[in-house]
Order: sequence, then C-alpha cells, then structure tokens
Amino acid sequence: MVGPSWKKYFSLRQVSLAHERPITFILSQWQTDRNVPNIKYCIYRVCVFLTFFVSWVFSIANEKTHDGSTKWAIYLTNWGYTICMLQALSVSIMILISCILPKRQGTILTLYPVYWLLNIIATPVAFTITVIYWTLIYNAEQAKLDAMNFLVHGCNSILMYLDLWVVSHPVKIFHFLYPLALSFIYAIFTYIYYACGGVSKDGTPYIYPIIKWDQPSKTTLVCFSVMVFMILIHICTFGMYKGRLYIYELIMSRKTLPPKSPQDPKGYDNTGMTTETV
Repeated sequence: MVGPSWKKYFSLRQVSLAHERPITFILSQWQTDRNVPNIKYCIYRVCVFLTFFVSWVFSIANEKTHDGSTKWAIYLTNWGYTICMLQALSVSIMILISCILPKRQGTILTLYPVYWLLNIIATPVAFTITVIYWTLIYNAEQAKLDAMNFLVHGCNSILMYLDLWVVSHPVKIFHFLYPLALSFIYAIFTYIYYACGGVSKDGTPYIYPIIKWDQPSKTTLVCFSVMVFMILIHICTFGMYKGRLYIYELIMSRKTLPPKSPQDPKGYDNTGMTTETV
C-alpha cells in the first residue's frame, strides 16, 4: 500500500511542468544563497553548453554517407544529442540574462518549462543511447572509436549524469511520459522511413541493425523493450534526485549543528532545523 508521503509522486499533477519557484532552475543544489544565481554555476552552465554545441556542429560536419547524401537527421543519436544541446542552451540563456540583467530575471524565467521539458527528455534518452549503442550496435570493424564517436555516444551521458547531481530542480516520476513520447515518435519515424524506401548512411534498408521493419514482430519487440528500458532509466534518475537531496540535507544539517560544549559533550540534534525543499 502506498503511504501518504508517496502518494504525491503518483498523482496526475506530477505530469505538469509547473513549479512554484522558477528560480530553482537557474540554481545549483550546492550553492549557499538560494535566491540569486551563482557566477560559478553560470560558468559551469556555459561550459556545458559550449561542449554540446561545438561537438554537435562537428557531428553534422563530420557526417559521411555512401552516396554523399545527408543522413544525419535520421539517427536517434543525433536527435538525442540535439535535445541535449538545446536544453544546455536554454538554461544558459536564463542564467546569463539573470546574472547580467537582474531586472529581466522574472521575464526570462518564464522559459523554465521549456528547459525542464528538454532536460526531462535529454537525460534518459542520453543514457539509453549510450547503453544500447555500446552493447548492441557498436561494431569495431565498421565504426572506428574516435573522439566524435565517444562524444555523441558517451560524453552525452557523462554530462547529463553530472547535471543530475549539480542542478537544483526536481525529477518527477510521471515525467517519464515525455521521453517515452519521443521514443514512440522515433519508432513511428523509422517505420515510415523504411516504408518510403529510405536507407542508412551505409546504404542499408534499416537505420539501425536492431530495427529492421522487414521483421515487424522482432522490431516491434525491440522498440517496446527500449521504451520499457527508458522508463526504468527515468526511475533511476528520480532515485538519483532523491539521493542528491538526501546528501544535501545531510551536509546542511551538520553545518547548522551547534558546537559541543564542556557542559554538553555530546552536543544535541537540532530537531527544529529544516532545509529548503526543492
């Protein structure tokens, strides 16, 4: 039976992209001042965006096909990486404007649902792409392990994982619906692309070797399995979010405890102390 404290995580309100404190989306979990953006966090956000943006541009420029045509946009890897780049861009814009033009902070923070949505999708999609690529798709004889390959299939997950522990905004369980929707849309796209006679950059009639629509039953099972895996990944990110809060509250409780005195060598628990719920 689900207890009262857990019922809130399974209500339809959890699908919403509304938050009572928008400034949360431009704060780091670990900064002391919870009311203004931190310059160090601003630098971090800009660096993450530049990493995504530069590698995103190079991934497009580095695209090679068997016939010289453009196939970059048909791959889930590039869909996911584009979303990673866009979420990094949106939060960088919000925090930069908030730092440079504080009076515009209220206006720019109206963009937080856009960033939140992109971030919600980007995180589990990045992890899913990394796991599936290196376990089921990568073939050392056909694809070389160069810097670009690592950036789009490895660095994406590293940066999104780091973000989970640095950001201040929450993860909601029911938000799994958003990355799930993207995976469903991509599955439909691959079928339509196949039905229209589309080919991969290598000239094969399938985009990925695990998605062959001439074997519909097998491919449908693969797509369904990937969707379930993505949901599980999202639940794991929720667990990491709760872990981040637990560590934060543990650190803050130790900082706010009074020093021990000779009259009270054991000190005492400040049971009245509370930390901000993010």
